[in-house]
Order: sequence, then structure tokens, then C-alpha cells
Amino acid sequence: TGRGAARVMIRVDRITKRLGQVLAVGDLSFELTRGETFAIIGPNGAGKTTTLKILLGLARPDRGRVAIATGERPPHDRQARAANGCVPQRVTFPAQRTVREVLQFFADLRGLRGNEVTRTLERVGMGELASRSASQLSGGFSQRLSLAQALLGSPELLILDEPTASLDPEATWEFRRLLEKLRREGTTILLCSHLLSEVERVADRVLILVEGRCAALESLDELRLRQMRAAHLVIELDGPDPRAVPALLARGFTPEPHGDHGLVVDGTNGRGFEALEGLRTAGVAVRAFEILRPTLEELFLA
Repeated sequence: TGRGAARVMIRVDRITKRLGQVLAVGDLSFELTRGETFAIIGPNGAGKTTTLKILLGLARPDRGRVAIATGERPPHDRQARAANGCVPQRVTFPAQRTVREVLQFFADLRGLRGNEVTRTLERVGMGELASRSASQLSGGFSQRLSLAQALLGSPELLILDEPTASLDPEATWEFRRLLEKLRREGTTILLCSHLLSEVERVADRVLILVEGRCAALESLDELRLRQMRAAHLVIELDGPDPRAVPALLARGFTPEPHGDHGLVVDGTNGRGFEALEGLRTAGVAVRAFEILRPTLEELFLA
């Protein structure tokens, strides 16, 4: 158990939190291991922000327990807080301060010395912007600066709350690239979003919250395997052909009608090609075909 405990970065054990009469989080449990990228997704009002506040020590659960890092300290413990870096959903920086001055302020708060500011700016690709006014940065670079302050001192855990919610597509892509780089470096990341499509490229596991409760907890690898198993081949014929269905039945398929002159068959494990070969051998003219798979988000929400 010692080795297993050492791998656990966050342990959440049946936490419940009410905000007035509203159940914000209900009987929630999960673990986050070191080096893992763990995503929490769910619609607005699902309890994501309340969960993050509890993990950051900004709120305490009414019931249950949260333990952070080695020693299983509570989130409000000073050492537990020092082990975290947080990127909030919205960031603003003081006017008349440069990028370097803003980052130096946060470094001073953490008691960091030496070239930590320069090293961190280079890490997020902002070395050439050190003398620029922080308040005049684009949305994408503002979020990068927020990420830089969270990475000061190389915290054990990086927590991000809807980090790309206000970014344009190009800035979102750049920020995802940064997260992928951090993931490859072994950074432990907890990412909060309302879209699976936002996190599927970087997350190892995903927890979906609905009305404060765990609706599902699954790895992205498991979801992708289920996606492959749910593949179907849609075949559009040139016109009605009585040979089509018998040809597919002879190959072990159970075709379903699709539109006026179409059929749908199992398309997993390359079987779609076998279906097309069966039709070709029987002399059935095929106008078009397409492999259809549910999106990861459709599978997860289902």
C-alpha cells in the first residue's frame, strides 16, 4: 500500500457540499495518480467549480475527506497548497506592469529566487515578450502568462479551470500544445471543462459530473476502443438490387436498410471491406460508402 499511496496525488473520499439548499457536490469519490492528466467535465452547474474550490482549499466539504500528495494533507494545509499551481478560468493583470514584473511578483510570493522567472517564461514560449505590458497581451498570451505563474517552482500538481473558454481557435490550439508538452514531461494535471472534445487529446481519464454526482469515470483508451467497436459501414447502392442483402447475409452480416437505396452493416475490425467485397463479387453496383463512428462525446454522454 505504501507504493500505491505514493502514486496518489489526490484522494477524494465521498465529499458532499451544499450551497444553501442546492446540492453542489454529492458523495463524490475519485483518485488522481502522479503523472496522470485527469479531466472533470460536465454542463454548467454540474459542480465542477465547487469541486475545484474544495481541492484548492478555498472551500471545505460538509462531509467526506480530500487528501493531497505525500502525507495525505488536507487541501487547506500550507504544504498542500504549495504543491499546487492553478490556472483560473479568467485572468487579469495589473496595468503598467510588464510580463516579467507580473511573474516576478508571483515568484516573490512563493519565495523563489534565481532565474526561475526567466526559466518559466521560456518554458511557456514567452521569453521574447518579457518586457511587454501584461495588460495588453492577447487572450492566448494572457492565458500563457497565467500558466507560467502556475508553473513557478515546478508544483507537483497543475489545476486548470476551463483554460480555453475565452480563447479563439488558434490560441486554443496553441494552449493545447503546451498542455501536451507538459503531459509528456510527466506533469500531473487536473483539467476542468464542459466539453469532452476540449480534453480528449490530452486526458488519460475523464470524470463526468451531473448535478454534483459522478455519472461516469472512464479512461480515454476505453472510450476509443468502444468507439471502434461501434463503427458501422453505410453503403449506398446505385439502385434497388435484390442480390445485395443475400450477398451480405452469406458473409455473416445482418444488413439494415438506410434511406432509399442504402444498407448499414457492422464496420468493426475491418469487416466493412469484407462487406464491399461480397457485394462486388455478387455484381452489386455500389455508388458510395462511409464508415460512421459515434464521437467520443456521444459515447461518454450516452
